Order: sequence, then C-alpha cells, then structure tokens
Amino acid sequence: MKNNRKIQLEKLLKENKIKQAKKQLIADLKKYRGIDISQNEFVDGQLSREAHQKVYQLVKADEIKTITFAYHEEELKSKIALIYKGFENFSEETVLFYPFTFCFYVKSSHHLYLEHPIAITMPLYATKRMIAKLVPDIYDDVVVVSETFEFGFVLSEDEYSDVTIHYWGI
Repeated sequence: MKNNRKIQLEKLLKENKIKQAKKQLIADLKKYRGIDISQNEFVDGQLSREAHQKVYQLVKADEIKTITFAYHEEELKSKIALIYKGFENFSEETVLFYPFTFCFYVKSSHHLYLEHPIAITMPLYATKRMIAKLVPDIYDDVVVVSETFEFGFVLSEDEYSDVTIHYWGI
C-alpha cells in the first residue's frame, strides 16, 4: 500500500512538472521569439520521450545524411531552405517539433529542466517559419520529425560554433 502511494505521488509530480514546462515553453517562445504555440497540441509526455529517443537512435545508427559547417547565419538559412525544399512533398504532413528551450531558461532564470524536450504537433510548413525565428541563436537541438519517422532533421550547434544538420527522407 505504501509503495503504491509513493508511485502515485511520483507520477503526479512528473505530470505536474510536464504541465509547468508546457506553460513555460508557451510563455518563453512568445516572449523571446514572438512565436505563439498556444493553439498547438503537445504530444503526450511518454510518446514525446520515446520519439525523441528514436530520433537520436537514427542519428547514432548513421542511416541518415549529415551536413556540417561553421556557423554563418545566411549559410544556415540556405541549408535549412534546401532541407525544406527536399521535404516539399510533405509540407502538409503533421510532424513532431521539438524547439530548443535552453536559452529561454538562461534568460529568464527558470530552471524547469525535463529529462527530454516536449514535442508539439503541427504541419511541416509551420515549423519552417518558427525555425527562421529561432536560427539567430541556436543553443540546443531543434528536432523536426514525421510521426512515422519517414523524414525529419536535427539541427544543432556545438561549442565551436559548428552547425550540424542530420536529415533523412530526401
């Protein structure tokens, strides 16, 4: 009985932390980037975690293409445009979008870190506009992946200002 109670409390704490993280993500994207995601649907926490892990398993398995280059905003925008051009047949498809959040927490001094980022569902074309607003300051990975993992990409910048784009489905 005592163990069940403890498990229930841990589950409730985790759910509350996810709810708070969602609210904070909505507020921070709006405040720092002018991106309103309040009408978008968030993916269930467990599904979001599993999908995020699967994306990185794909990256580690080397079954995808990779572009790496020194950060230059115009070059980054051009590479992203090429990726979206390759995905033009999928523009209306619903994807899981994991925006980076680290910089918002540093700026706002909030430290609501989860074990994994939270995904938002939206059409692929909508992610392009959001990424354009996020590009000037990349602090963490941005992930866009189809619900079936048929296509997607991971955009990241390392500590040496090298940008890497892992992509598949083109």
